[in-house]
Amino acid sequence: MKRILSIAVAWYSCLCAYAQFDLNGRVKNLPAGETVTVNIPFVFGYFEDENKPLVADKEGNFGMVLPLAEEKIGYLRWGNHKAFLWMRPGTGLSVELDAANGEITFGGPMATPNRLLHELELSTAPDFYAGSTRVGANAVLDSVIRPYAVQFKAKAMQIDASALNSHEKEFLKAELHDQFLVYLDLYVRTAKWPQEVWSKFILDGMEGEKPQPRSYLRGPMYYAFIDTYVGFLETRVFANRDNPTRFAELLDSVYGISNFDSLNAVYERNGKAYIDWLAVKHAFDAQTAEEYLAKQIRSFYHDGHLSEGECLLDDLRTSYSNSIYLKELISKKTSLANRMSKANDQIIVPEDYRTFTSIKTFVQQFKGNVVYLDIWGTWCGPCKMEMRDVPQLKERFAGKPVVFVYLDMDDDNKDARWREYIQVNGITGVHLRKNNLDIQPIWNELLPHDKNLHGRYPSYFLFDKNGNLVDESVKRPSKKEALYVQIENYIRK
Repeated sequence: MKRILSIAVAWYSCLCAYAQFDLNGRVKNLPAGETVTVNIPFVFGYFEDENKPLVADKEGNFGMVLPLAEEKIGYLRWGNHKAFLWMRPGTGLSVELDAANGEITFGGPMATPNRLLHELELSTAPDFYAGSTRVGANAVLDSVIRPYAVQFKAKAMQIDASALNSHEKEFLKAELHDQFLVYLDLYVRTAKWPQEVWSKFILDGMEGEKPQPRSYLRGPMYYAFIDTYVGFLETRVFANRDNPTRFAELLDSVYGISNFDSLNAVYERNGKAYIDWLAVKHAFDAQTAEEYLAKQIRSFYHDGHLSEGECLLDDLRTSYSNSIYLKELISKKTSLANRMSKANDQIIVPEDYRTFTSIKTFVQQFKGNVVYLDIWGTWCGPCKMEMRDVPQLKERFAGKPVVFVYLDMDDDNKDARWREYIQVNGITGVHLRKNNLDIQPIWNELLPHDKNLHGRYPSYFLFDKNGNLVDESVKRPSKKEALYVQIENYIRK
């Protein structure tokens, strides 16, 4: 009996050791108050709340045993620097980090894969995408594609010459391929070519690409490629809108809905993310589709969009009833629902928020206070990113004469979504909303001499204690101290 128990204990210990990853190392020149963080994605992608701090001792040494059930590419951050982290259960990695110059060296069992992953610079955009300069469509072959082909060949030779096994090499080459497709697509879509030109370029360039994974491991670039491929499918569908028969066929093959009015009704009810999910469901393998769906739900809940995540969660329950992601996603939904149900008298939505026509007149009621105006939208990713620094901003000015006013630009049919977002995220302050048409006079009022800045989201403005709009450019919440100094200056005046 004792022998059986001993064998069982030994077996269990081996199983636990396999389902973990040992990360240790040393960091130098790390700014005071900062930590090294490792991020193991719940599904894929980067979410701040998945960061695990690796607290260093006085000599800069740190270490942690991380639970890891499957091989993944995660993220390592130190100071202002970051790198992908190739993690395999039952193995480990040691790193030497310098927060001053971003240098990183690798040691331990996973050193070679991580070193090569880092040298291939997959975590940064290719050279051709850097900056805002874009060549014309006729010059892309010579200015972008051929130069990158030379770089790709050199990197492929570097991979082949490494000590990695064939599967690992295949993975890295697949990531390089997907990286090029993702950034070429972004290049074309930001080139400001005529629509028919960039549409044809994307259709011709992506036509031969397959949606299925090219290697045993799905990496960050493959997951980014999913969105690129969905964009290609959408472009192909709507490029045939003038051909009713072909248009209906493509709608059905891509989204499973052959009638555009029916598809548009689904879009109005559930949003663009749901339409993209339908495309992934029809084009990709079951594992990729499940991971994509779980990631979309995770994104909505991370951003505080309870109702938009709900319809996707229903699909996850229906299509993947045994999904390993269900338990945690349901838990996050419950947490958001609890926040939604709690009244917060610091969130103020004036009864006349639809009818006010002058923001300058509106802020007069707060005379004696500095007013910080944030113009944003629930659909605006950068706006929501900035919202994450707002709690620190408000903590800094707690008890001081500062009023925070938020003017949201969303369509009238998104009113409930707007209210839900500010409630779930606990965004205290005074909240107003205008649709795109009604907000235009506000832009004219705030920026009468610079119409090029109208409609730039997010945008920030300050009113002094006399209710006057200040002339200087106002910093965003993520600028922290620079913004705090601006507000303090007007508090003292």
